[in-house]
Amino acid sequence: MSNYPNMSYCMCENTLLALQQVVDSMQEEGLAFILEMSREERRAFQELFYACESFINQAEELQDQVQDMKQGFTL
Repeated sequence: MSNYPNMSYCMCENTLLALQQVVDSMQEEGLAFILEMSREERRAFQELFYACESFINQAEELQDQVQDMKQGFTL
């Protein structure tokens, strides 16, 4: 994980703060948030969108596994 921006012990906390900054800007600026982006920033915004979708899918799978463990099932 040496080329990631966060240390593993605080990556969720740091990422949450950064994502909240983006969400706050989206809410405050509305459409201007996207219209005023550079091409590179717009590309990163799109990649962030896909990463959030992937995060949700992976988090749901992990939650299902935790529930299965709590019910005594093993996968």
